[in-house]
Amino acid sequence: MTNNTKIIIDSRTNIPYGSFYMKGLIELFGKINVKFSSLPFANLSDLGWNIRFVIKYESREIKYFIHTSDSYQILPEHYAWCDVYGNVNANYNHFPKEKYPKQISLVPSFAVRNFNFSETLYYSVKNFFISFDDISKRAYYNKYSKQNEQKLFKNIKKHFSNYLKNYLNRLPIDSYENHTEVIKHYIFFLSSLWYSDDWNRNDEGVNRRRANFIEVVKELPHCIFEGGLLAVDVLSSSSKFSLSVTNQRVNLSTWIQKTKKSELVFNTPAFWDCHGWKLGEYLAMGKAIISTPLSNDLPSPLIHGTHIHFIPNSSTSRIKRGS
Repeated sequence: MTNNTKIIIDSRTNIPYGSFYMKGLIELFGKINVKFSSLPFANLSDLGWNIRFVIKYESREIKYFIHTSDSYQILPEHYAWCDVYGNVNANYNHFPKEKYPKQISLVPSFAVRNFNFSETLYYSVKNFFISFDDISKRAYYNKYSKQNEQKLFKNIKKHFSNYLKNYLNRLPIDSYENHTEVIKHYIFFLSSLWYSDDWNRNDEGVNRRRANFIEVVKELPHCIFEGGLLAVDVLSSSSKFSLSVTNQRVNLSTWIQKTKKSELVFNTPAFWDCHGWKLGEYLAMGKAIISTPLSNDLPSPLIHGTHIHFIPNSSTSRIKRGS
């Protein structure tokens, strides 16, 4: 790479899901060399929660697609387009390396705040005009209908909401790295109680695993527990997990500080059995992690007894035994 290297990020990127990688690109190449545009990606379909960018240097152009969605499924159109397909939830059992050589496994990511308020306002407005001006013209002149108008309004609202929420609700990555003294026998665990349906059997999976951990820890003598499960949707089965549900809400800064003080943390595959943001956040904080087996692969395996403490399943007896 040279000083003339340019990074072009899709201006339609969902900022919370793309922010982790934007941080790396800005640190590696400098903010002045990172630009936003929709032109290199004009012929591609909806980006979803993922991020795509192009690195240009000398006469070369390398196309990257970063799959940050919860599912391990590879998206065929984007796999065909890119030169490198980074996957946060790579699963080599389902999509083996021999058949998908462009796929590489990435570390667990999470949303971080990269811009101050004025920069957030600037990029939200600039990227809106870059991304949505052409879309709005096509919707009006070519395919105008009440349904398209409503969809366009929804996209505009989501665009600005993503920038605002990422500024208000997330923190710079160094907020995770500052040292805080651990309090002995204190365990803090505040997490989401997801909705459950026929497709996503969360009540049998992530909800049950998290609830079992909370119920066990609450019964431990001399343990000071704080937290519980927060229902994130009206469809969440709050009554089924009444022993673990809490109404306690804290902002991210408080959640980080309390988690740093916690003697240990609990991890389990989350929605669609993805790694989840919490695993990345725990690793960034250098926490002692108890975890059920991971469903997807990592670029470098977490070794039991060295980086993490794995328990074979989340039954209350296994959590009590810790093995």
